[in-house]
Amino acid sequence: MKHALLAATLLPFASPLSADIIPINAPVTAATLYSEGATVTRTVPFTAPEGAHELLITNLPESLDPTSVRVALEGATLGAITVRNNRTFPLDLPDSPALTAAKAARDVARDALRAVEDSKADALLTAKAAKARLAYLATLKAPTETAASAETLLATLTLINEQTLAIQKEIATIERDTRRFEQTLKDRQQDLQDAQKLVDALTPSLNENAMLSISITAQEATTGALTLTHLTDDAGWEPVYDLHLATGDTPTLTLKRGAFIGQYTGEDWRDVAVTLSTSRPDAQTQPQQLWPDLRRILPQQEQLAYATDSRALKSAPAPMAEMAIMADTAAVDFGDGINATYTYNTPVDLTSDADALRIALDTLALTPTVYAHANPLYDETAFLMADVTNASEEIILPSENSSFYLNGTFIGASQMPLLAQGDTTELSFGPINGLRLTETLVQRNTGDSGVITTRNDQTEERILTAENLTGQTWDLRLFGRVPYSEQADLQITWQATPAPTAEDVDGDRGILMWERPLAAGETFTVTLSHELKWPTDMILR
Repeated sequence: MKHALLAATLLPFASPLSADIIPINAPVTAATLYSEGATVTRTVPFTAPEGAHELLITNLPESLDPTSVRVALEGATLGAITVRNNRTFPLDLPDSPALTAAKAARDVARDALRAVEDSKADALLTAKAAKARLAYLATLKAPTETAASAETLLATLTLINEQTLAIQKEIATIERDTRRFEQTLKDRQQDLQDAQKLVDALTPSLNENAMLSISITAQEATTGALTLTHLTDDAGWEPVYDLHLATGDTPTLTLKRGAFIGQYTGEDWRDVAVTLSTSRPDAQTQPQQLWPDLRRILPQQEQLAYATDSRALKSAPAPMAEMAIMADTAAVDFGDGINATYTYNTPVDLTSDADALRIALDTLALTPTVYAHANPLYDETAFLMADVTNASEEIILPSENSSFYLNGTFIGASQMPLLAQGDTTELSFGPINGLRLTETLVQRNTGDSGVITTRNDQTEERILTAENLTGQTWDLRLFGRVPYSEQADLQITWQATPAPTAEDVDGDRGILMWERPLAAGETFTVTLSHELKWPTDMILR
């Protein structure tokens, strides 16, 4: 409806037969892609004689939003602009050289198939005629003894026999040739299918189109340039990373950054200059309102009625949903000091609804701290981890598509979190099968797997073990857990031997960590115990 109203309120199109209409084709020449959406630019030259004219562009996607259309003109004076999303003129897109060649090859393949079909049809007609002759010979009768001599009878029989044999051989030859035609026909049909697939792949995707009419006035005959920009929701990009960890005396971590880009506009892009932007025009663009917090107290009898009175609830402003915002990212250029842009140096081709194009951006060198993460409570082996800090001047965007490599070997795929400048994160590079972990429940006061007795006391003891079966020393971080309480009536005491290096790790209460080197062949053991006490009239959960 919005598109229809806008088209109706702008100036009407001139008649398609008017002499002052100048049709031009305006393919996409550049695009700035966001995480969702893109700003599309079309720059095209034109020539116009002196006077008033209408530049007519028909090769625009049907989804074109008239409110986003912006036009700049060189060589003439710009007038009114009209957008039409339906009842448009037919497209007149010239074939590319590659498409022209593909169509010619398809026609050759089609003619070759028809030639084989015609040859097969001719052979079948010849076989049909031969069978007719054979049928006729079968109707001939030899002369009676009274009507012909023995010599005449023998000659007649010989002639019939020779002709029958010759015709049968002719039919057999044709049938053999016909069988050979079948394979040739399959080959020519496959050739035609392949040629048609190539034509389909090279044929522009745009079926339904929008039109743009631009009024111009030229003081004299001119050669100018038109630049059209508009928004589309049907395009976007997302970051993709390859992380290469090299261990050794001085571990290194290389982050190779790239991007997946795609578009679904219905129009194929050819030789388009691509810029990636971290701007989020589809996300929240203004702060939310902070509403005053009015609190009241009521007698208990009135409280329930108030809570169920819809009229009272209507007087309060409706809550607004929180919208997630993807933080600004690092890139080559921070033009506004907030959003980053990365300009890809090579123009790209991007077929609508078909291509998922990956492009390489740049490489960051990070300094990792490598260690073995051991969680005997849940894991049977330790995992190789790398603590990394973003010490660059760039923000690293989060990525759902990150591939992890250890010393050149692919380990697996996972997510990469957002890393602002100075942020630190832990990255996993797979299990260390030679670091074996065990967890043993030594005793629990009930003597079973966790059924709580009626007593108001419970004790438990566990042993956590890390055994190094590899031939090298590892910097080990072993993690354990003890319960905690936020109620005064639930008293918890615990002991650990040896004492942990850190408690409440990363702010998680009750999480303990032991940090130490674990030499080849060495075993590290931790004994954890705790006691819980609570009133007899309460239940432990």
